[in-house]
Amino acid sequence: MRRRKQLILMISVVIMMFALFGCGRPKYKLNLDSSGFQSRKTQYRAGETVTVYFDAIATDTNYRFRLDDSSVEMTQSYDAGHGYVFTFTMPDHEVSLSCESYNSMLPYTTIAVTFDNEVADADVWILPQTEKNLETSLWGRATVGKLGAGKTKEVYLTEFDPAQTWLVRIIDVDHAYYSADDLKLGDGFQIVFRSDDSRYDSVIEVLDRDGTVLSSAKAFTGMLGAE
Repeated sequence: MRRRKQLILMISVVIMMFALFGCGRPKYKLNLDSSGFQSRKTQYRAGETVTVYFDAIATDTNYRFRLDDSSVEMTQSYDAGHGYVFTFTMPDHEVSLSCESYNSMLPYTTIAVTFDNEVADADVWILPQTEKNLETSLWGRATVGKLGAGKTKEVYLTEFDPAQTWLVRIIDVDHAYYSADDLKLGDGFQIVFRSDDSRYDSVIEVLDRDGTVLSSAKAFTGMLGAE
């Protein structure tokens, strides 16, 4: 009987250890925006080592990879068996790994743009103003990502034509929809999403690297799903 009690106690301790040091901790989602990415799992616990491979490599193509949380340190390497190899430690929230590609035979410019959100928590897209992007309402993963009110984020955009214009699309947590077209952007420019009173009078402004306002457009478009 004594041995049985000791065995039960040991099993209880083991169960408690699992709960405290692994099994009881939540898992967070790893979002991969390209079919070229491969990972052993789609969810990881905070502190686990995440390894992601990317083997969809084409000739005459350059790639830029970005983790949406700049505070997470990610190492990038390459081997013939797996292609690009990315390793980082999972934080205590979900993360997204994205890939941008462009033809290395074409001239291009990479510009850094800062987006300043002063209105509401929202998903934000900054997209080339193409006929396709103007006609669709499905823009893929948000370029800027989900950005909280009062937060600022720097994003890198690939510009293939000096005359290229951009559009901004925003959907906030209350499903209010905001937009601005015909935006001219440059390296070091700032996009400010602001409102003096309510979201109905919100504007999207573009400032150059000296802080001069180049354009200001009424942003609020409507409520998604509203009758």
